[in-house]
Amino acid sequence: MRRTPIRRELVMLVGGTVALVLVAFLVPLLLVMRTISADDTVIDTAVVTQPLVVAVAGEEPAVVGSSVRDLNLRHVGDFSVRYSDGAVLGPYFARTPAVRLAERGQSLSTEVDGGREVLIAVVTREGGTAVIRAYLSQGRLYEGIWPALTALTLLGVLLLGLGVAVASVLATLLARPIREVADVSRRLASGDLSARARGGGAVELVDVAGALNFLARRIGALVTGERERIADLSHRLRTPLTALRLEADLLTDDGERARLNRAVDAVETTVTEAIAAVRAAGRERGTSDASAVVAERIEFWKPLTHAEDRPMTTRTAARPLPVAAPAAELRDVFDVLVSNVFRHTPPRTAFTVELVPRDGGGAVLTVDDEGPGLPDTRLIRRGRSGGGSSGLGLDIVRRLAENSGGALELGRSPAGGARIRIELGPPAEDR
Repeated sequence: MRRTPIRRELVMLVGGTVALVLVAFLVPLLLVMRTISADDTVIDTAVVTQPLVVAVAGEEPAVVGSSVRDLNLRHVGDFSVRYSDGAVLGPYFARTPAVRLAERGQSLSTEVDGGREVLIAVVTREGGTAVIRAYLSQGRLYEGIWPALTALTLLGVLLLGLGVAVASVLATLLARPIREVADVSRRLASGDLSARARGGGAVELVDVAGALNFLARRIGALVTGERERIADLSHRLRTPLTALRLEADLLTDDGERARLNRAVDAVETTVTEAIAAVRAAGRERGTSDASAVVAERIEFWKPLTHAEDRPMTTRTAARPLPVAAPAAELRDVFDVLVSNVFRHTPPRTAFTVELVPRDGGGAVLTVDDEGPGLPDTRLIRRGRSGGGSSGLGLDIVRRLAENSGGALELGRSPAGGARIRIELGPPAEDR
């Protein structure tokens, strides 16, 4: 379905309406002016002919002939005189029914091919009736209408342009609050719950903006409450988990103690990931230097890798790599990736951390290990895990990557183990 901006629709509607009104007004006006112009030309012709009328009524044909020639030279038109005996002075014209009617003493004007003829009956001094004929072409007949036609055309164009300009201004005033409401809706959909519509314009648009703001506040309250409940529940679980771990340490059977500790570790990991997910969801979007954050976390994890005899190879960029991710979230993501290596690979398993620039800006963080690999590359879906965890860790990684404008990819490392590759997009000002 083709979408048309409301501004264009309103401008076209008003422009079409103004054009129809102008046509309905100007066309009849032009027809009336055409008739008036023709009548004025006929009257002017009759006035111009008056000296010839006087000459025909009281002078000899020779004098009348001179007057006819002079009149044809001074005025645009064909002037002729026909006497009752059939003699014609000036351009010849036939004895048509209209001429016969004029010979009976009735002056008139009538339409002929190419224009109009004016017939004036004059009684000569001999008592007969002569007919003076003035032929007016179409151009001569309606020449007075052209200035008026030009003026009306310019007036119509001016009114049409004025109507379109007013419609454009009104459409802009109407569309602006609509676009603002749409922008706020998109910001809310992207997770910016602080977005609010200012409202303005028509009463209906103000009501829509108010309803959208109320919805945003309600969503914000519900999300905040949900985060608080999850965080509170997660923290409440830590106390019984600690007690359970202490109870497990009291077991004399090494196998049972190890099995129970693994179960406690899995539950504790789920709780930690849930808290991290809630914190990540509540943070504002920001930027950070991926090189600095990764270098810091590598130093943090080095003692543990040495303690467990896990070779860690690092390849990081020597220059800053700005990314559209807050430093705190990037730290959490790095910790999730490295802790996954510790949790899901045997002791002394080597792994590699690589940070390189991304095409188009940003950075690419890759963690490869030499363990058994991922059981299922679909683990990025929330709640799926192949190693006894909740899957929230990779969900946190995925959301950070996507929120920055990048993506999360799972695969196999060159050594056959797991590969987790995160593309982090650049800050908005660098795009």
